[in-house]
Amino acid sequence: MKKLFSYTLLTLAVLALSGCEGTDLDGLDPINAVPADGAINNLKSASAAMAGLYHQVQMIFNEEEIISEPSYTAYLGMAQTYSDEAIYTGADATAREYDELNVRPSNTVNSTIFSVFYRIINTANSLVVLIPEVDDITLSQDQINSFVGEARMIRALCYFYLTSYYGDVPLVITPTIEVGDELNVSNSTQSNIYSQIIDDLKFAESNITETDTKRATSAAASALLARVYLYQQDWNNALSHAEKNIGGTFDLTTIPYMEDEIFYIGYATADGNIINFYYGPGAPVGGNHNIEPSTKFLSSYEAGDLRKDLSVDESLSQVSTPYVIKYDDFAAGASGTGTDPIMLFRYAEQLLIAAEAAAENMDFTKANLYYNQVRSRASLPSQTLDATNFEDLILQERFIELSFEGPHRWLDLKRRGKATTEISGYQSCNNVWPIPVREIDRNPNMVQNNCCDC
Repeated sequence: MKKLFSYTLLTLAVLALSGCEGTDLDGLDPINAVPADGAINNLKSASAAMAGLYHQVQMIFNEEEIISEPSYTAYLGMAQTYSDEAIYTGADATAREYDELNVRPSNTVNSTIFSVFYRIINTANSLVVLIPEVDDITLSQDQINSFVGEARMIRALCYFYLTSYYGDVPLVITPTIEVGDELNVSNSTQSNIYSQIIDDLKFAESNITETDTKRATSAAASALLARVYLYQQDWNNALSHAEKNIGGTFDLTTIPYMEDEIFYIGYATADGNIINFYYGPGAPVGGNHNIEPSTKFLSSYEAGDLRKDLSVDESLSQVSTPYVIKYDDFAAGASGTGTDPIMLFRYAEQLLIAAEAAAENMDFTKANLYYNQVRSRASLPSQTLDATNFEDLILQERFIELSFEGPHRWLDLKRRGKATTEISGYQSCNNVWPIPVREIDRNPNMVQNNCCDC
């Protein structure tokens, strides 16, 4: 009865375990639909369910397949135009609200970001419950724990972005259906959300046996733990978890410089990425050019930095404006068949986390060692960090190294208390995006945060 209830719950929940041809995990297509009489009952179906979870992750970081209105790659682009990294150059008024630091509770792109993260969380919650119930001798306890660890890592990642964007949000760690009072969950404090994130990541770090960097791994869990502890200003834990990924087989001597992935979202033409379309300009490149690197960002490069020509094209040889080339599968155009990967965690970030945490602990020998490894690969001369300059120098290095890979710049500036001075027009109330009004209307127990236009 317990298993039957779980299978029925998985069917009722809006899990969107929808796949598309070409997306696989262990050679299996993801589950398209889950029947109530035995959705996950062996190793093959458990693997297929995990593939469905990863396909959802592909969609939230690409977003083109899950909403009818333009998304402008909201996970990436909107957070970047909200900072001093990029500007919005399109005509869509909804997207322009981010560039103008005026995101309203009714903003439909914002609503999509919020709800889709919870959709992935609900899928992860279901897998955390269901996979341990599988009675199949071919599925070992270690495999079960590894699958659960991956699901908990994905859940932690989603909550990390939710609380980074919105502050106090509902914390749900059990599967739900989209009816009934069980959905009316109150906001949890950010400290409680971080506690759950850390708990999930510690389990993932200890139990995931997967090593494919297109999937959540133990190394990826350590990397996110390092980032979470950095954001909490827990310098000792940030340093120790970053150092778990430092050394080993990573090579910071090669170009292109992004060949140091710890966890990335991969795409094939059948389940492609459209991110290049929004960054790339029109003819002859074939993009839509909604998101453009800011003048401030372009002027932030030091002379001789090898990363510049791998990140942006400002030669104006083909088009009249600079554009991002970290995602350069421009031949795909608006077809959604691009194969550009999206980096979630890279070795270079772990070095910079370790450098910042060591500097905060006044260990400048270690801080300089890690910091200058990143600069050396970019063909830049070493600089000496000290108590008077490390904060600004490391922020600058993160600005360049992690550019256009996520919301790093915005989150870095606000966690260091510099957003109001670095981003024109920024106020403290801009530290959160509004919880969508449709979520407030649906849930009488949810309260709005302290956003600017609420």
